[in-house]
Parts: sequence; C-alpha cells; structure tokens
Amino acid sequence: MLIRSITLGLTLAFLAGCSVMQSQQQSEPVDLDSRFAVIPLGNLSQTPQAGDQAASILSALLRARGAAEVELYLPADDNPLIYDNHGRQQEATEAAKESGADIIVSGTVDEWRYKSGLDGEPAVGITLVFRNADDNSVIWSGTGARTGWGREGVTVAGHKVLEELLDEMPVIETAR
Repeated sequence: MLIRSITLGLTLAFLAGCSVMQSQQQSEPVDLDSRFAVIPLGNLSQTPQAGDQAASILSALLRARGAAEVELYLPADDNPLIYDNHGRQQEATEAAKESGADIIVSGTVDEWRYKSGLDGEPAVGITLVFRNADDNSVIWSGTGARTGWGREGVTVAGHKVLEELLDEMPVIETAR
C-alpha cells in the first residue's frame, strides 16, 4: 500500500510539472458581451505563423465560452517566414478600433514547437493581454506554458494552454 501511495504521489507531481499558468487581473472582470478583436499574437518562437495559429484557436475558444462578438484580424502577410509581425499587429489594432471593438486581445507566442529527442514532445508557451480599446489599459493578462506527450500535436498543446489561460480569466457572464 505504501508503494502505491508513493507511486501515485510521484505520478501526480510529474503531471503537475508539465504545465505552468499565471494570471493577473488588472481591473474589472472581462465582459463577455463586449466586442472582442483578436489580433495576430507576436511570434517569439522559431515556428513561422505560430502567432496566427494561436490567435485563430483563441478566437474560437472565446466564441465557445459565450463571447458575444469575436472578430479575428489577420492582415495579409507578405512574407510568412519573417518572425517579426509588429506591423501586422499595428494594422490589425487600427482596423479593430475603427470597426468599434471594445477589447483588443493580443499577446505573444514564446514557444510553439516539438522538442527534439526520442518522443518529440510538443512545447508551447503563450502570453495573453486583454486591453481596453479606448485607452489601451490592461484589463487582464496571463501567461502559460506546457509540454505535451510524445503523440500529442503542438496545436493540441496550444489549445490546452489557451483553454487553461481562459479558465483563469475572470469574466462577467453574458445575459443571454
């Protein structure tokens, strides 16, 4: 019995070490009745277009959680192999503000890859920032990272990190 308890404890400790989440509420909870604009996330990883992939998943997850209006802004990319997408982020932010967005969702993808080695486990790191479109003040921010299992896709690991981040975000439920 003692061996089973120790094995279970070590297994749980190992699994808990696979992901890390941290969030900070700056002011009021995020109102799901707001008009959200998800812009390309800054890509600090070595994977081209990782920021666009994460932004696409994020916009779908916001809709699934009951956000009233979510618009994904992904301006055309002249060269998708260039990692710096700051110009596209600015273009998307301006377009979102012009169309009446209440909250601009931005952030960075710090890691979006398969680790080298025998199993090639996926590794994902993402930071999200929800800002008031009027005054650019931070409403909520959070960061999360995770490594997956050998047969798990990097998109699945990214999806899980984004879900866990959104679980941490305080929200005002919609009146629908």
